[in-house]
Amino acid sequence: MLDAQQRYTLFQRGLWEAAQQIPRGGLRDYATFRQLRLLSIIGPAALPPDQLDRYNRIINDMLAVYNTAEVCAYNEPFKCGLHLQPELQFIMSHSRDWDELQHIWTEWRRNTGRRVRDLYEQLVDLTNQAARLNNFTDASAYWMFPYETNNMRQEVDEVWEQIKPLYELLHAYVRRRLRESYGPERISRSAPIPAHILGDMWGQSWSGIVPFTLPYPGKTLVDVSPEMVQQGYTPLTIFQLAEEFFVSMNMSAMPHDFWALSALQQPTDRHIHCQPSAWDFCNRHDYRIKMCTHVDMKDLVTAHHEMAHIEYFLAYRNLPKVFRDGANPGKQINVHIYLRCKNITGHANDIISMLMFLQY
Repeated sequence: MLDAQQRYTLFQRGLWEAAQQIPRGGLRDYATFRQLRLLSIIGPAALPPDQLDRYNRIINDMLAVYNTAEVCAYNEPFKCGLHLQPELQFIMSHSRDWDELQHIWTEWRRNTGRRVRDLYEQLVDLTNQAARLNNFTDASAYWMFPYETNNMRQEVDEVWEQIKPLYELLHAYVRRRLRESYGPERISRSAPIPAHILGDMWGQSWSGIVPFTLPYPGKTLVDVSPEMVQQGYTPLTIFQLAEEFFVSMNMSAMPHDFWALSALQQPTDRHIHCQPSAWDFCNRHDYRIKMCTHVDMKDLVTAHHEMAHIEYFLAYRNLPKVFRDGANPGKQINVHIYLRCKNITGHANDIISMLMFLQY
């Protein structure tokens, strides 16, 4: 992997050096101007060779820690080997045992965060150096560059002020329901919510606690997981269903290489880290997804999200390489969220309708 990174870096530097030789003052074609501008920002590749090598090794070492970290089960010190995917994530989203959740949350960080802290501090220094070599003040300015706006911080602050009242109401409501479940001795009426009970390893997605925080008694969210199992769904059929969804909107079917080369479930001969991800191999035909798919509604939705990335890749495959990326990170993720919402209502209704048809 390091060899591939080094070869790509040399390629980037070659383009960067060539782009520096092209005068831009007389350019009237904005697309050409923008290509040259994007080619002049090469990120970490601007580092001197020895520092770049250290940068790549640090990232690989951090990834190795993250991907291989193991935790022992709560109250079962000899039952170890629990990985983030799928065991720890399942526990975080399904367990309601305060002590078990706290154990998993703490132990996973002890086996990851503590081990990468020194590496991370080195990475911060190198990332800031790389940003300055790309003519940015620091890494934060470099990270905001893809949004291509001069007042990003102000725009984020304005949006936050607009949604803050609604978020505070939602936060207070969820905190009250959690307080009712875990008791006032564990959750204060006004303090922040402890992160380990939010149904997710990072407190990022609260979907895991929806079953006991819904505001309407007797109402439940649509969950087609049991029906998917009963109908014999597999990881493959989940992605075939996702493909049908996109094709129904006159979007592209998945190319042959997608089905031949994607990893859609955990291999039986080895353990791989299964954070869902979509990949563009930049040759206009090789696009893949890596995901250890389970037959449930959560992964049905995630499969559509990841395939939305592939549809995006297919849509821009004939553009110059420098343009084969999200036009704006915020807009790209908004498209994926919209498609996920459309998918949830559409496919859920289809599966429920099929169930009713079979019953009657």
